[in-house]
Amino acid sequence: MLGVPAQLAGCSDVVLCTPPRADGSADPAVLYAAAHCGIRQVFKLGGVQAIAAMAFGSGSIPKCDKLFGPGNGYVTEAKRQVSMAEGGAAIDMPAGPSECW
Repeated sequence: MLGVPAQLAGCSDVVLCTPPRADGSADPAVLYAAAHCGIRQVFKLGGVQAIAAMAFGSGSIPKCDKLFGPGNGYVTEAKRQVSMAEGGAAIDMPAGPSECW
């Protein structure tokens, strides 16, 4: 969803988190789109866990400077909180009602 804008903005490193499917795999369509946008760091992780991992870094997921993308109300709140934390990641904007529910 935001791979092309990242390319246009000249981002050198792009990290993508996508929730795993029921069988634990990543959606092939997401992987295909990511590959065509030059995204090489894809992690099977979604929701508030992905926000926390990207905002603060984890053992396998790098700390990101900015977080972009949609999510439900919990993701929106997680993004809001990490954007207000000292040293936290910047965010695009809070999701609106049509994106949250």
